[in-house]
Amino acid sequence: MKRFLLPLLFVLGVASAKSPAFTAKDLLGSARLSPAVPNPAGTLALFSASIYSFDEHKSTKSFHVVDLQVTNGKVSKLWDDKNIAETTWLGSGDFVAYLKTNGTKSELWVAKAILGDSAGSVQQVYTFPGVVSNLKIRSLGDSFHFVVSAPAFKDGSIYSEDSAPKKHSTGRVYTSLFVRHWDEWISEYKTNLFSGIITRVGDEEFKIGPDPRNLLHGTDLETPVAPFGGTGDFDISPDGKHVIFLSKDPQQDLAQNTASYVYAVPFDGSAKPKAINPHHGASSSPRFSPDGSKVVYLQMRENGYEADKNEIFVTEFNADYNFVITQIAKQWDRSPASVIWSANNNYLYLIAEEFGREKVFILPIISTSPDQNSHLDPNVTLGEFSASEIYVIADTETLLVSASSLTSPTFYLLVPATKGTATPLMSPMMTLNNVESTPELGTWHGLSRSQVSDFWYTGTDDYKVHAWMVKPSYFDKSKKYPLLFFIHGGPQGAWIDGWSYRWNPAVMAEQGYVVVALNPTGSTGYGKKFTDRIQNEWGGRPYHDLEMGFDYIEKNFDFIDTKNAIAAGASYGGYMINWIAGQPLGKKFKALVCHDGIFNTINMYATEELWFIDHDFNGQIFEHRQHFERWNPVGHVKNWSTPMMIIHSSKDYRIPISEALAAFNVLQIKGIKSKFLTFPDENHWVLKPENSLVWHKEVLEWMAEFTGLKVKIGEVESGQPAESAPEMIADGQTVPHKQDILNP
Repeated sequence: MKRFLLPLLFVLGVASAKSPAFTAKDLLGSARLSPAVPNPAGTLALFSASIYSFDEHKSTKSFHVVDLQVTNGKVSKLWDDKNIAETTWLGSGDFVAYLKTNGTKSELWVAKAILGDSAGSVQQVYTFPGVVSNLKIRSLGDSFHFVVSAPAFKDGSIYSEDSAPKKHSTGRVYTSLFVRHWDEWISEYKTNLFSGIITRVGDEEFKIGPDPRNLLHGTDLETPVAPFGGTGDFDISPDGKHVIFLSKDPQQDLAQNTASYVYAVPFDGSAKPKAINPHHGASSSPRFSPDGSKVVYLQMRENGYEADKNEIFVTEFNADYNFVITQIAKQWDRSPASVIWSANNNYLYLIAEEFGREKVFILPIISTSPDQNSHLDPNVTLGEFSASEIYVIADTETLLVSASSLTSPTFYLLVPATKGTATPLMSPMMTLNNVESTPELGTWHGLSRSQVSDFWYTGTDDYKVHAWMVKPSYFDKSKKYPLLFFIHGGPQGAWIDGWSYRWNPAVMAEQGYVVVALNPTGSTGYGKKFTDRIQNEWGGRPYHDLEMGFDYIEKNFDFIDTKNAIAAGASYGGYMINWIAGQPLGKKFKALVCHDGIFNTINMYATEELWFIDHDFNGQIFEHRQHFERWNPVGHVKNWSTPMMIIHSSKDYRIPISEALAAFNVLQIKGIKSKFLTFPDENHWVLKPENSLVWHKEVLEWMAEFTGLKVKIGEVESGQPAESAPEMIADGQTVPHKQDILNP
């Protein structure tokens, strides 16, 4: 099969033996693509691309459309402008609305998208008094109802840095829990939704009036849900009269509860928001049906457990806000991350993890039989690679899917939802780049799907455990390669057949390792029971699964040199590195890499989302201290002897940097070879390209020192990273579906 190729991506030939097809610099300097979003007419799809230049030490951003009506998917560039924060379609035609940041304000612009690498008419429609985000629009003929989010003053107006009271001290005072979150201290200004109407006043002219209205004023509600919420946290009804949105329960302490609900509110703000769903755990993905008669949403049962199974609920929707809720697919043992409606209201399309892939499922809705709906199981409609976003093409049953794999960043597929095979979108720029043939689907930059395989082995209590394996592109089965043993975060998470800009198995494999990424007890996508079995077992069942996985590798893969092995992990994976360092398994590795790991579980009441640690250790520390002590790495440091590299950044408020400093101090005092890398401007993740390049250089050099491999990172200049380098998250990409405290 063929795949979509941007003019921004250059396809290279397969690398010669022992030469990497793909380096860390290739990874970090490549184009990061947003999901492709079709216009309501189904004729064009809009996406953006961001590239960081290590030569110029700056990023660029461009916006494109792809023609969905031609077989080769012609691509046209609209603009180059890194100040454009986000874009969306305006109506069913070819107009695009976008938010542009100008100092301390956001501007709303409308432009015409024209095929042929040129933009049409451009008009600035409105200037907000402050910075807004998460623009969503519902078309109603010549008027367009929109919603944006922004921090709000107490009077309900949009927060403006220019008019905010000036402070002459940096002091902060708190009298209740939840003083900081992810990488920020909690602000007094809550994020609210503001609704407004764009009106067409000419063929290519638009205006806004009156000023946008705060839909949450007078409440304690806040949306999107921090820190990772976005436009998926709210929706506008097809008739433009109502808005549904997610918010945490303001009556419950946010540090100790995950409960969030779906609220409904009139678009004009004429009434206060009303909760749709009963009180359970966290809610997500609220969506109106195309005819506006129903709302679908996902919800967890257990408050305080972020990795609980997402259940699927559908409610009849009416203007009186009297809701009759039905759960569907009750028996399905998967946890969907997102859900949308089909164009005809007859199906739901879902993305859910299953066996190391984020698959697309279809679920029929039989409105005349709620009981029958409850026993239906979704069917897989796209079972390979990992989908990040899905959209329905106009009024068809064809989906536009943005996906990735272990061997390719974002690519786009047209997927018939009910029958047929996926068709990749193609670009004519292959010819302009002198590429005579395209690589196989799901590959890029000389990488091959033949490098990726998976296997199963028997773990604790006879559960089957799944693992991924990624080999170098120049792999020769007659030779032996050092083992790089990857341990994922979460801990309720999983390694999937998807791309990553932080822990990328392909980059590591190209250095000469065989990378094995295991999904032990606690991993997601293998059923609720398998995920839940990690509770109060952090150093128990998952550790033994890893032990048995290492033994399985040693006995079954002759080309892997398990005597020349490195173990690496981040977040919960970092905790596990600290744990195994004091256990027998730790002695089987030549060196360890610990990123953002917990060193002392007793210290974890310094985190921000306390519900996480309370759930996973089966109670609060002052009542169940023994649970925290049971799996505490600090209790086994007398057994530490394996060299370890530690990485931790100052703005990580989930696992404070004191954990890394304590572990490094122990290593140094004990005379164990060790290295400490820190970034004062990064959080739980290392996001800035220059910092990430240093991260890769230091980690690869550390591992090579013990395995004897030569580091091949690309052309790297020595010296300090550029402090002005921006964070690079793929534009429009959703962050990890589960807001895991320990997700790498």
